[in-house]
Amino acid sequence: MNIRILLFVTIVTISLTNCSVVYWATGRTLNSYAQDHLVPHYLASDDLDAICQGGTALGPLVASFERAGASVELATMVAQMGAGVCAERNAQEAELLYIGAVRKGRGDEALDNQARQIRFHGIAAKRYGDSYHRFLQHFGEWKGKCPSISEDEELYFLVGLSSGLLAILHDFASQGHAGITRDVPSVVVQASKCLDPKKWWGTPLALEAVVWLSVPGATPEGKDPFKQMEEAVKLGDQQGVRLARAFQIQAVAGKGDTEKMKKLILEHSKSVMQHPPKKEYLFLEAFAENLSRHESDKIWMKEKGHRGPINFSSFPGNKKKNTKEEDDLLKDL
Repeated sequence: MNIRILLFVTIVTISLTNCSVVYWATGRTLNSYAQDHLVPHYLASDDLDAICQGGTALGPLVASFERAGASVELATMVAQMGAGVCAERNAQEAELLYIGAVRKGRGDEALDNQARQIRFHGIAAKRYGDSYHRFLQHFGEWKGKCPSISEDEELYFLVGLSSGLLAILHDFASQGHAGITRDVPSVVVQASKCLDPKKWWGTPLALEAVVWLSVPGATPEGKDPFKQMEEAVKLGDQQGVRLARAFQIQAVAGKGDTEKMKKLILEHSKSVMQHPPKKEYLFLEAFAENLSRHESDKIWMKEKGHRGPINFSSFPGNKKKNTKEEDDLLKDL
């Protein structure tokens, strides 16, 4: 009898061990595939909805292989950033509905959409925060010194820092719902210096400037965050990857300066027409354009009660019309 029990236990142990080996190997293969093919495919797509839904669906699957001992931090980091975009877009939609309801004097509807907006900001903060957490898992906790980064890892380093900053911005917007630690801005500012701004489209400079503009007292003496942001935007425009513009728009959005916002949005629209986007990074381009389009739509919604042109190239009262679409949109106003 004891021999039978021992044999049964041995068989079960071997089976479980074999399964663990299979899961571990599958996880490594999946992570390798994600880094070599899935992530580049994501970055080369300008379909924000597809990317964000893909991140929402695939993120938990990829992350689950951690239970089998596989290292999947980088793939999960990108997936969670994509998932964060979904929640961010939902927050944007709720904000537009809120503005529309306020304009029509529908108080209950406005309050409901405002509550939805705050909740979606909280979800976005959690997802971007998880992306940042994966960044720390892979590169290690920041200790004031740049880690050893391979050339292939630099993009992931940039994505991780960007996710951290987005997590903080959305946590502010959600009234602290996600509980993102407040040391993130200082890490972003310091770690962004590990990347070459000219190589990475000015984004490291933009990350620094956003923190300076968002955190009271964070701007070092002798530094001008607006001037540095302009420098970052110029580098991004020239290279056809306007991620710096995304952070510029987010930094100015909370300041309440509508005329400044209009100026930046029109400059962004003009840049898109003058400098073709880099095909390998269409996702980052689409992300930046979505932010400018949303801010444009907010202005249109407040002033006219509807969204503006898709290429965010004009505002109510502008005499110049650049496209047939704008003519059709404005003819009855």
